[in-house]
Amino acid sequence: MRYLVAPDKFKGTLSAQEVGRIVAEVAREQDGGAVVDILPIADGGEGTAALLAMQLGAQPRSMDTVDALERPISAQYFISGTEAFLDMSAASGLWQIAKDERQPLRSNTYGTGVIIRKLIEEGLAPISIGLGGSATVDAGIGIAAAMGYKFRDAAGRLLEPFPVHFADFARIERSSFAKHAQIVGLADVETKLLGQTGAIYTFGPQKGLSPEQVESLDRDLAKFVDLVERELGVNHAAVPRSGAAGGLGYGLMSFLDGHLVSGFAVVAERLKLEERIAAADIVITGEGKLDSQSLQGKGPFGVAAAAKAAGKPVWAIAGTVESHPGMESYFDRTIALVDDKITLEVAMAKPEETLRTRAADFWV
Repeated sequence: MRYLVAPDKFKGTLSAQEVGRIVAEVAREQDGGAVVDILPIADGGEGTAALLAMQLGAQPRSMDTVDALERPISAQYFISGTEAFLDMSAASGLWQIAKDERQPLRSNTYGTGVIIRKLIEEGLAPISIGLGGSATVDAGIGIAAAMGYKFRDAAGRLLEPFPVHFADFARIERSSFAKHAQIVGLADVETKLLGQTGAIYTFGPQKGLSPEQVESLDRDLAKFVDLVERELGVNHAAVPRSGAAGGLGYGLMSFLDGHLVSGFAVVAERLKLEERIAAADIVITGEGKLDSQSLQGKGPFGVAAAAKAAGKPVWAIAGTVESHPGMESYFDRTIALVDDKITLEVAMAKPEETLRTRAADFWV
C-alpha cells in the first residue's frame, strides 16, 4: 500500500515533521510492504513559515524586535529570492507570554510590524504572513504604528496602540511610509472581525480576556471600525478571515492594503499536495485537536477534502477528537490519543510513545 502521511503539528508537543516521521515508522512496522510519502502541512498557524521555508529552500534570518508586551526579543523570518515568509507568532505569539503575564488589552503586534517594515524597505515581495498563534486582539494597530500611523484622542493626544484605547481613538494620521509591498495574510480560520462569532468572542478568552472584557472590547472594536471607515475610507470587518490572529487580518487589509488567503491553500499548492494524493492509496492526516473548527480551513480538513475529491480514503489521528456531523463525510477513520485509557496528562507527557501506540490501531 502507498500511504501519504500529511499531518499538521500537535500543538505544544510534536511538530508536523515529528508526527509525520512517527506515523510513517508505524505504517512501515504494521505493513511490511508500505511505501510512505511524508508531507508535513500547515494552514497559516504557527510553523507555517518554517514549513514553507523548508520545502522551498528559503534561508532563515533573524532580527531584533519586541514581543506582544513590547519586550526585546529576536524573531525569525525566511527569504526565498525576492519573497519573504514570517509567522506573526515569531514576534507577537502567545507562546512567548507566560499565562500569568497575559495582558491582551495592553498587548499589540508592533513587533511584527517592525519585521514587515524592514522587509518592505528591502524591496521584498510578496511578504507572506502566517496569522496563527497570536497573543493579541489589537486588530493590527500595532503593525500600523510600526508603519508610522498615529492614533489620537479627541483632544489630539497621541495614544499608544493598544486595544484598551479602541473607544478613545478619535483621529488616525496616515503613515508617510511611502514604500508598498504585496502583503499576503495566510489564515487558518474563516472568522470575521466582529460579533459573537468574531475575533474577540472566539479568540479573546484564550488570550486572557474575561467574559465581561470580551463583550466590552467587541463593542469598542466596532467603534474603532467605524472610525477607520471615516478616516481611511475602508471597512473590511465583514471579510472572511479578517478576524484571524485577533483581528490582524483586518489590520493588514486596512493599514497595508494586504489581502487574505487560505493558508492551507497556499501550502497545498506550493507542496503539490494534489499530485502526492493522486499517488497514494490511503491518506493519513492529523492535528492536536480535531473538532468543528477543523472544518473551517484547518489543515487536516483541507487534506481530507482534497483526498475525497480524488476518491482516496482518509484516516485522521489527533490528540482529541470531538464528533461533528460534518466529519463523517471526510474522515473514514479517526483515532484520538486521549480516551478512557490514556489521559490528556499522559498524552502530553509522553506524546511520541502515545502517538506510536494509538497510530498502530489503524491496522488492527
